[in-house]
Amino acid sequence: MLSADLSALLLSAELTDLTRTELLVVAPIPGQMPLPAEVFGELRARNLTVRLLFTPGREPLAEPVAALARDGIALRSPVDLPYFLVVRDRAVVYLPHQDPVNPGNGRLTRIRSVVMGDSLATVFGLMWDTAVQHTRAVRAAPRVDEGEELVRALGEGLTDDQAAATLHMSRRTFARRVSDMMHRLDASTRFQAGVQAARRGLV
Repeated sequence: MLSADLSALLLSAELTDLTRTELLVVAPIPGQMPLPAEVFGELRARNLTVRLLFTPGREPLAEPVAALARDGIALRSPVDLPYFLVVRDRAVVYLPHQDPVNPGNGRLTRIRSVVMGDSLATVFGLMWDTAVQHTRAVRAAPRVDEGEELVRALGEGLTDDQAAATLHMSRRTFARRVSDMMHRLDASTRFQAGVQAARRGLV
């Protein structure tokens, strides 16, 4: 098992040049990730597997990680992540440099170990699968707050233009969200959607 200390610049160059099949990244605070998003784009352009798990925060996800999330490269972790971690090709692991004098120096230690790399990649895969299932469940479930607002606006007899203005969205967005809500509630009319929402306790 060999190790070496790397700066963020050297890490980026090494991952871009040496990754052959798969790059897995754990980022507790995505906004402070010591790895440029361009690395992910370059690897994806070579049809390599690239995945990033990050800890959900209270603030909206900032670019460029938000762009990675939209592309399906990045997902919110099902659990809090304590440390930044990179696994390359299931054989090389990059860990925070353990410097008791300056623990936050931003340097990483490279460890070549198939046993460690494959083990961490396996755990990462389980977490990724859980994150995928959670994301799908969230997208499929009706959003209670939004459902309340939409049904209330419809129940007040407002036109789409009036309802959209009340909810601070465009008429097109309002119509699309009403359509999505009707689909989730398995309703063929807006009245039926209101009835279904009431039965489900959304209003």
